[in-house]
Amino acid sequence: MAEVQAVAEAQAAVAERLRGTDLSRRERERLEMVKAAGLGYDTAAIARWTGRSPRTVRHWLGRFLVSGLDALRDAPRAGRPAKADAAYRAALEAAVTTAPRALGLPFDVWTSARLSAYLAETTGVRVAPGWVRALLARGDFVCGRPKHTLRHLRDPDEVAACEAELAAAGGKGADRAGPV
Repeated sequence: MAEVQAVAEAQAAVAERLRGTDLSRRERERLEMVKAAGLGYDTAAIARWTGRSPRTVRHWLGRFLVSGLDALRDAPRAGRPAKADAAYRAALEAAVTTAPRALGLPFDVWTSARLSAYLAETTGVRVAPGWVRALLARGDFVCGRPKHTLRHLRDPDEVAACEAELAAAGGKGADRAGPV
């Protein structure tokens, strides 16, 4: 009876973890392997379904049996830790969603170089402009050139007078005879 309850708790824990939104692709695949095994699928069927070898499926199922859910997570990667940690990404998002003038800066539009310099000054972490663009793309921000117009400088009364004069004249080039 206790064994059945332990299996039910493990299945519930796997199902709960699968509902998480912070899973890596590899961890989700491993959790799905465990879920399929709990539903009664054999190793060969799970291997066919996942595109992995039966040996790999047995490896992850064994790790789950020995160490539980934590064994299915990715191990820490080797190498230097990322400069752009969660705090940097939060500062980046805050800066991008705020107009530069509101922050006391002398320009109207963010560029990746300006963002990099501003964040280096405020966070103390220097990240290259190209990597700032990559971080923005990951955060579903789009980069593009601003469209500068002079519409806001036009006098509406003058524009209306010119349009009326143009309409009275018969449109553009109405008085011309055609190509010469």
